[in-house]
Amino acid sequence: MKFLKRLWPGTELPRPAGNGRAAAPCLPEPVEELGTPAGDEPLVHEPVPQARPAPPEPGDAPAEVRNAPAEVRNAPAEVRNAPAEVRNAPAEVRNAPAEVRNAPAEVRNAPAEVRDAPADLPTDAPAIGRVSAASLGVLGTGCRLRPPAVAVDGTTAGIFHVAAASIMGAGHMHGGQPRQDAYNVMLGRSGALYVAIADGLGSRQASQLGAHLFTESVLIAAAEAESADGSPVTAALLLAEASVRTARVLTEAYRIEAREAACVGAVAVLSARGCELARIGDVAGFTLAGGEFAEVFPVESGFINVVSATLPGERPEQVETAELGLAEIVVLGTDGLANDLRNSAALRSWLAGRWRVPQWPFAMGDTLRYRRQGSHDDRTAVVVWRTAAPPSTESSAAPSAGQGPGEADDGTG
Repeated sequence: MKFLKRLWPGTELPRPAGNGRAAAPCLPEPVEELGTPAGDEPLVHEPVPQARPAPPEPGDAPAEVRNAPAEVRNAPAEVRNAPAEVRNAPAEVRNAPAEVRNAPAEVRNAPAEVRDAPADLPTDAPAIGRVSAASLGVLGTGCRLRPPAVAVDGTTAGIFHVAAASIMGAGHMHGGQPRQDAYNVMLGRSGALYVAIADGLGSRQASQLGAHLFTESVLIAAAEAESADGSPVTAALLLAEASVRTARVLTEAYRIEAREAACVGAVAVLSARGCELARIGDVAGFTLAGGEFAEVFPVESGFINVVSATLPGERPEQVETAELGLAEIVVLGTDGLANDLRNSAALRSWLAGRWRVPQWPFAMGDTLRYRRQGSHDDRTAVVVWRTAAPPSTESSAAPSAGQGPGEADDGTG
């Protein structure tokens, strides 16, 4: 039977004769498979490859493809079946990746250096005056304290909506410097909303750190004040305490002199009773009503980006304060935004239309993507919308002297 294992496939043994003995079969000689030693192993038969379906004949294609040049008729199906403007485009477009073939005509037909440029999201933010094309800029060497180039926010906070954005200016982007603006917000347990914003001095090597620490310190001071014995929480008090903490952290934790991280900043405390601002330097405050911006503080005269007071180390008499009452929309901005608002009616009109309603985070960021001739500084804005109706006359009585807008009068006087 060992011999019988090597029969050709399909060969059958004859049935035994009547005496029980098998008739002598007529069998072919066994054939050894190439590369396989003789023995008891069965033969291995390779599967027959299946023929691939032929591509569709040109006669099956639409007339515009059958009559097209050979390079189109013989092109892949995604090109043959593409719209005429793609089939008839130059070879570099037909052979481009799908995202180029399917792009709008202004992209598809643009020069290669435009089509292959780094991608960005579209925007309807205006270009005002003569502006250069947007570019990526460069990353400077040795910057150890670099915040992200962009920060965005948009959320609800008690009776308020708040949205914020901070983007690196073209000057810092192309000079390899970090974004030196910062902001932060916190909703207190009392229902008050605390906002901090800062702008680092470009001439100081660690001013971006000073701006960040100041905004962080404002919120820490506010949280501690709300947990204390009910002492008045004013914007000026928070600014002063944040300045002290900023100087301490700079020297103790970072071993950096406070003057090397100097910045300007502002604090806002908003509650059901109103809004109070305090600032050092040229950080600006605005109200927005009826499509018009109204500036809160007087504008400093003199050269742009030259300030008379900075922090840490400010003197108490240098702190400016303002009461805004129940303003429906309050805007805090660094001078990169404020100067543009002051000097461009077109920008004021466009931003007033966008900030008429609360913004989602990326929508808020998009509002600062405008380009304006001569505008190269970082831009930061925090916008707060008051959403609740004013409280009743009894509960909205003006606070006593020295009482912050976030504190209730418990009548103990």
